[in-house]
Amino acid sequence: MSAVSFVLVRTSYAGVSDEGAVQAGVAAFPDYLRRVTWAIVMLSATEVLALFATTSGLVALLAGLRWPGGAEARNDSVTALGAPAGPSLTVLVRWLAMAMLVHLVAWGAEARRHPGLFLPLLSASRAAAPWLSLSQFLWPAILVASAVGWARFVPKSRHAAEALAGALGAMIAVAWLAVFELRELPGAGAAPLAARVERPATLRRYPNVLLLGVDSLRPDKIDPVATPHLARLCRESVYFPNALVTLPRTAPSWTALLTSLPPLANGVETMFPTAARSQLAALAMPAHLASLGYATTVISEYAGESFGRMSLGFQRQSVPRVELEQILGQGFLGRQPLALGLAGLLYTGPRALLPLLPAPLPELMRGLASFSHPSVLADDLTSQVDPARPWFALVFYSQPHFPYTSSSPFDGTSTVAAADPALRFGKDVTHGDVRTAADRAQIDALYRTALAQTDAALGDLLARLDSSGHLEDTIVVLTADHGEGLYECPTCIGHGDNLHGMMSLRVPLAFRLPRRRFPSAEPTTIAAYVSQLDVYPTLLTLLDTARPPVQEGIALLTGHGAPVTPPADRIFFAETGEWLWPTPAVPSGRIAYPPITGLARIEQGRIVIEEPFLPVIRAAKHRMAFLPPFKLLYAPKKGGVEWRLYDIERDPSEEHDVTGRHPDVAERLRAALRHSVLRFSHMLPVEDFFLTRPAALPEEYY
Repeated sequence: MSAVSFVLVRTSYAGVSDEGAVQAGVAAFPDYLRRVTWAIVMLSATEVLALFATTSGLVALLAGLRWPGGAEARNDSVTALGAPAGPSLTVLVRWLAMAMLVHLVAWGAEARRHPGLFLPLLSASRAAAPWLSLSQFLWPAILVASAVGWARFVPKSRHAAEALAGALGAMIAVAWLAVFELRELPGAGAAPLAARVERPATLRRYPNVLLLGVDSLRPDKIDPVATPHLARLCRESVYFPNALVTLPRTAPSWTALLTSLPPLANGVETMFPTAARSQLAALAMPAHLASLGYATTVISEYAGESFGRMSLGFQRQSVPRVELEQILGQGFLGRQPLALGLAGLLYTGPRALLPLLPAPLPELMRGLASFSHPSVLADDLTSQVDPARPWFALVFYSQPHFPYTSSSPFDGTSTVAAADPALRFGKDVTHGDVRTAADRAQIDALYRTALAQTDAALGDLLARLDSSGHLEDTIVVLTADHGEGLYECPTCIGHGDNLHGMMSLRVPLAFRLPRRRFPSAEPTTIAAYVSQLDVYPTLLTLLDTARPPVQEGIALLTGHGAPVTPPADRIFFAETGEWLWPTPAVPSGRIAYPPITGLARIEQGRIVIEEPFLPVIRAAKHRMAFLPPFKLLYAPKKGGVEWRLYDIERDPSEEHDVTGRHPDVAERLRAALRHSVLRFSHMLPVEDFFLTRPAALPEEYY
């Protein structure tokens, strides 16, 4: 464990490192880290043996097949590995050089397939891109040459052990070529569609509900060419391209959507709520649908790890755990390229290979922030749906989230020639600065490429449901937890740190209604602004079932699927998340508090933000009141509160405060924002500040 601790001491999570947390984690989770270490050793040994067999076959071919026991061996003294029986430094160097070449080419082939696994290393080297491109052609050639070398050797060998080794080496080369290389050809490796089932003559009481979430999805990035499946889904739906989130961070956003309550009402105001704040089954849609007889499940990659912390009523969960022990395990695995590359191949290869990936590595792979493989989610869903019961499934795709990585063959389409080469494969936190227009174009290309891979996986999932007969009795809802700032301005970076612009606040919301259930419903696009809080009440209206009394959203559709005209004077509210660490997106002059490493503690094995810090986090939050087209921004600072009013139609970049031209609008929105916050008894007005009653931190924090 001391060796593990030494390796992990520089481990960071999203660019933040804490030696004390590493030492505490190593002390707290020794058994878990031993399992991770043993799994890494097993994978590394397997990869070494595979590369040794590949190298030996290649050397055999190049050495002219002069093997002991054969005719050639009686004339000279070359061994089965191409080295002479006696010591020879030249041949040893030649053999080691060949082994090094095979290893580097194999690593390049693995990194080309899943560059996110090696993002820090690839971002740090300008030679990475050409080397990965070269490996694409060299590695299959090496495999073929190795297989030929072993195949020519086996018939000539008079020793059973050598013949067995040769046969095994040839099998490894051929299997690797067939399983991991040929699967990338167009149309190869696609999962077969399920057999078409007969649809029942009569409908069940309730239809299925499929809630599709795509992390960081912006409606302006959906188009028929790059994202054909998303575009088609929106065309076939009642589509609201101007849905607004209440807090542009994953856990608070999904909690708001699934409860139809904003963060101050449901209690989840940060990404790391305590266990007490996470008990929300009494308020949440999954638990309510379960009470109606639904089988409920949530399926996600790394960005959905927060569902594992929350109690929302999901009966089944296929989501990763990403707490301190998993972060340490990922940090250790990330420093072992031999094991990491093979783990990526086994995780994304044919499903039959997944059991070969030793525990707990499958969970670690699913939770890696730079390694998203959305195609696995379709397998998770289709293996869980029960045709005998209505089901509710939340399937949440992570790939368009920072650092915007994608896998082969999608990643080859995201290169902008004049951009910083460090941005070629993704936006690593330690390499690559976005300074120029080309850099910004590169970030946009990375995002669009990641979204294209998710679109393909989402299309595969819908095709499977259609083939199996489920889709024709399923309400499909498409939305996102937040949008994304793609460096359109100096602070338009990511999501959750500020409320500048609408990029992180606006998400798509589409309801695709099955024709058998809703024969009169017609697809349409409605430009009016709506809220993510409206999803839950809209679904209950479509299901024609009772609505819980504690909800703040409105139904956007009638029970027959017809659009409901939203109120023209509806005001929307939003707030920032907690500031996890300093970034250019964090507002200047903000009310300061410690970074996440100072805010968090471990509670029952999970990372939580300590309750005493919530008052200062609440006090520091920026907040928004929005009455289209006017947006009022509340920005608390140490010296007081700044109020700014923007007209987002005339000024989408929000550069001009129009309070002086529209004082009545500013006052109306200010009063509405104050009411939206101060209606909660634990909130206290102090001058223009929104503080917590009673304040739990010293005054200097404010």
